[in-house]
Amino acid sequence: MKKNIFNKYLLVAGIASVAIFSGCRKETAADKVGGQAANNGLSFIGFPDGLEQAHFFDPFTDIKTVDVFSIKRDAKSAADLQKDQTVVLKSIPDAITKYNDDNGTAYELLPTSLYTVSSTKVTTTTSGNLNAKFAPGDFQNYFTIKLDGSKFDLSKKYALAYVISDAAGLTIHAASKDTLYTFFAIKNKYDGAYHSTGTFHHPTAGDRAIDRDKTLTTAGATAVSTEIGDIGGSMTLTVNETTNVVTVSGNVSASQPLIPVPGKTSTYDPATKSFILNYQYTGSGGFRVVEETIKHK
Repeated sequence: MKKNIFNKYLLVAGIASVAIFSGCRKETAADKVGGQAANNGLSFIGFPDGLEQAHFFDPFTDIKTVDVFSIKRDAKSAADLQKDQTVVLKSIPDAITKYNDDNGTAYELLPTSLYTVSSTKVTTTTSGNLNAKFAPGDFQNYFTIKLDGSKFDLSKKYALAYVISDAAGLTIHAASKDTLYTFFAIKNKYDGAYHSTGTFHHPTAGDRAIDRDKTLTTAGATAVSTEIGDIGGSMTLTVNETTNVVTVSGNVSASQPLIPVPGKTSTYDPATKSFILNYQYTGSGGFRVVEETIKHK
């Protein structure tokens, strides 16, 4: 499952050299004497903030201006920085379906009824593609939208997906050649920073204590996702707001789904903002049983 969608990265500028995006890259020794000049002597284009970028909002009903992502031109020289170039980003909605299949998520294409494009440098076409226009001197442009919170469905999570289809003579950074995903969701009231305490009961290795910070991320109107016990992975906690009973779903592997502990119920305590959980999964030697309380900080 893909993780760490907020990570920044350094982009490869040559076979053995790595450079952070800058408006104009300094000439290197390799440019002058050959060797890596075939790479170092190029101007690049790419996404400096990574290929997965998430935007999660507190509930709002007005219009919010959102810088969805940036695209950056890494020019090899002042002369290249003065070029007028338009980079095309192809919209690929089908990639969202594939992302859901690969990651067990349920993102939908962000409807055009929820936003309008407000950027002048990155504009949309009738086909849904984007034109990133770099005028002389431009090295970074933002795709900016105005998002209408009054039309946002709290029960849904949305996404947009693009790939650079025409680099306008620039070289696409190695780390930017794949699909760019941007995600949008409204935080529910359970979203936030928590601390987990409890016990992981292992059938052969014995018990161990759980004592760790956790982040709970909106996964629906009354659902949040977080890691499983102290083993990583992902589980979803869905609250029945009438009974405060919590359904724990997810799996460690395809053959190891999370299931309730017989005779015990998982609940949410609104007074303490705590999830009191009892769940288990099978493995070699028997069930791994997790008892944990995840309390809002």
